[in-house]
Amino acid sequence: MKRLALLLAAMGIVSVGAMAETPKLEVTSVGQEIEIENENGNQTFDDVWLFNNVGLKYGDWTFGIQAGKQWSVDLDGDGAHSDDARLQMDVWKNINEDLKLGVRFRLQDNYDRYYARWDYSGSNNMFFSWGDVWYEANNDDEKKGDNTPDYIKAETLPIGLKFGDIKVGYYFQYYGALGDTEKTDTHYESEMEHQIRLYAPLYKGEKFNLNLEGRFTIAESQDWNEDGKYTANEGYRKYDDFGRTRIYLRPSYKVSDSLTVYGYYAYEWRDFDYKEKDTRKNYDGKAKENYQDIGLGWTYTF
Repeated sequence: MKRLALLLAAMGIVSVGAMAETPKLEVTSVGQEIEIENENGNQTFDDVWLFNNVGLKYGDWTFGIQAGKQWSVDLDGDGAHSDDARLQMDVWKNINEDLKLGVRFRLQDNYDRYYARWDYSGSNNMFFSWGDVWYEANNDDEKKGDNTPDYIKAETLPIGLKFGDIKVGYYFQYYGALGDTEKTDTHYESEMEHQIRLYAPLYKGEKFNLNLEGRFTIAESQDWNEDGKYTANEGYRKYDDFGRTRIYLRPSYKVSDSLTVYGYYAYEWRDFDYKEKDTRKNYDGKAKENYQDIGLGWTYTF
C-alpha cells in the first residue's frame, strides 16, 4: 500500500513537472514608434508613420505583430492626410544559440510582401549575418493607370565581422521586376546596390546608450527596358559610385527595468549619376539630394 501511495505521488510530481515544462504563449513586450522621413529639408513629409508593436513568445518561437498608419504632411499646402496603412507579422524559430530563421507578412494598401528571413548573431565567433528575401505583390489598380509590376527583392548582409563592440559588414540589395516590363510606365527592370555598413557604440552608461550606424554605398546599377519612356524620352538617374552615405545616431534610455525609450536620427548625402536625357535641371529644385529619417519610440518588456 505504501508503494502504491509512493508511486501515485511520484506520478503526480512527474505530471506537475511535465505540465510546468509545457510552453505557453506569452506577451513579451509592447511599444509604439513614430517615424518621419523628409527629403531636401522641405516642408513636405511624405511618410509619417505611427506603429503599434506587440512581441510574443511560445517556446523557441517568437512573434511580432505591428499595426501602422501613415500620413502625408504638407505644412505649406494641403495639411495632413492618410493614404496608407500596414499590418505586419513576424515569426521566428530559434534553431540554436546563434541562428534563427523566420518569415514576415506585410500587408499595405499599395502592396503585399511575403518574406523569408535569417539572422546569425555569431555570439561565439567574430562572424554575423542577416538577410530578408521577399516577393512583393503590387496592389495598384490598372484601371486607374497604375501598372507597377510585382517584384522579387532582397536586402542582405551576407557576411560581417566583429571587432569587440564594433561591427563591419558587406550589404547587398537586389530589386527585380517580374513579368513584361513593357506594360509598365517606367520599364524599370532591376537594381543592385553594394554597401559597407558600420555599427559602433559611442557611449555606454548605466541607463543611457548612444550608438552609431553608417551606411556607405560603394556602387549601384540599374537595368531599364530600352523601350521605356524614361529611357527613351527622359532618361533616369542612379547613385554615383560612393554616391550615398547615411549616418544614424541611435540613443536609448532605460527608464526602469521594464521601460526603455529610444530614438534615432539619420542624415543621408546623395550624389546622382544622371543617364540619357536626365539632368539635375529636370527636377526643378526637387533633386532630393539629401534625406532625413527621424524616429522616437518606447518599449515595455515583461
